[in-house]
Amino acid sequence: MKNCPSPATLLLNNIKTIFLIIDRGKKTMKAVLFLFLLLIISVTPALAADGSPVGEANTARIAELYSDLESFDVTLYSTQPEENLSLEVFLVSSEGTREKTLDSQVFLVGSLPANVGVTKVGFWNVSDSERGAYRLKARLVKEEQVFSEAKYNFAYGSNSVSRLQVNDLVPNSQGISVALSPKEASIFDIEYMLVNGSDVVYTTKTEKLSLTSAPDVFSASWGTLIENNKDYVGRVKIHVYSPEREFISSSERFTARDDVEITDIYEDETGASATVIGRSQVPFEGELIFSVYELSGTSGNENSGLVESTRARVPVLLNNDDETVEVAWSQRLSKGVYRLEIELVGNDGDVIEHRETVIESNLSPASKVSSVNDTDNEIVTQDEKGDNGAPGFPLVSGITGLIAVSIFLRKSQR
Repeated sequence: MKNCPSPATLLLNNIKTIFLIIDRGKKTMKAVLFLFLLLIISVTPALAADGSPVGEANTARIAELYSDLESFDVTLYSTQPEENLSLEVFLVSSEGTREKTLDSQVFLVGSLPANVGVTKVGFWNVSDSERGAYRLKARLVKEEQVFSEAKYNFAYGSNSVSRLQVNDLVPNSQGISVALSPKEASIFDIEYMLVNGSDVVYTTKTEKLSLTSAPDVFSASWGTLIENNKDYVGRVKIHVYSPEREFISSSERFTARDDVEITDIYEDETGASATVIGRSQVPFEGELIFSVYELSGTSGNENSGLVESTRARVPVLLNNDDETVEVAWSQRLSKGVYRLEIELVGNDGDVIEHRETVIESNLSPASKVSSVNDTDNEIVTQDEKGDNGAPGFPLVSGITGLIAVSIFLRKSQR
């Protein structure tokens, strides 16, 4: 396949052709004009391609962006993998034709996968907020080459009032909840974001929600694992459709914690159990401690000492997972009243929950021995023994009967 001539070569060849036609006088001026127009049409697309903005042919681009005076988000997209990108953002105030930069930030994007939107979230450092027009400017750069540029205009302190108001926002290790009240009936979408640093590590969206007159609470659970004792940001972005397209955002920071709860316990003289349910997306890897104390004293609530203490590992739990952990005492509790103490210990060794209950055993020491012998099928009671431990009356009677039968059979044979 032959290479196509460059625009300069094509232009030079066409000019030579025009002058050759004019010199030979074989064509009229109309023909010359036609050829000249053909030259302009054929060369213009090539010249336009050579003069395209820097980065237009690149696949990575800024797909979407939003900002208010508290936070912003920029979504990047590429049709092929990209590496070593950086995102530059600027918050500027606009006064007529004059612009003033209030804050700027740079994010290292690193790897940008193909056909997957990647969202970066940041927070502005603006001390004095004034009414007026503002603009978010963003550009995607690689090795000082601008791949993509975009801007987002917004106003602060305008007379227009949003149709929805965020009354409260509570993110925690389980998920996030937002309380909204309507100024008037509205239909809207809510996007819930879990932010780690500047990265959105999890997002979920609920569409076509509605409020008419009364406030309501909307919630979502995190669908990803989070790290114990790590700081995150929970963020909501609300999209109101009419009378004009409008966005509202709100953010709150929280520290992730492992969290579980004891929902049910069971106890008797043979052992105990506890049912534990997870309340966090931090994997719970703790344990249960079962401690038994015998109660004494006239009031019946004084400990005479620790009878037994047993530790049991709890299977790994996440939010809404539950497991029942059982333990057995090394020996059955004899007759009396006992206090059972159950401690639920977290990943860091801290006591998450403490429960107490009472065990009442009616098992006497004598019946305890009998119960053990029952298990082995070797029961011999005191009534079946003589004073010296010899077999008692029932056994003697049986032997006497056997002797009498033997004598009778001998006499019959004679």
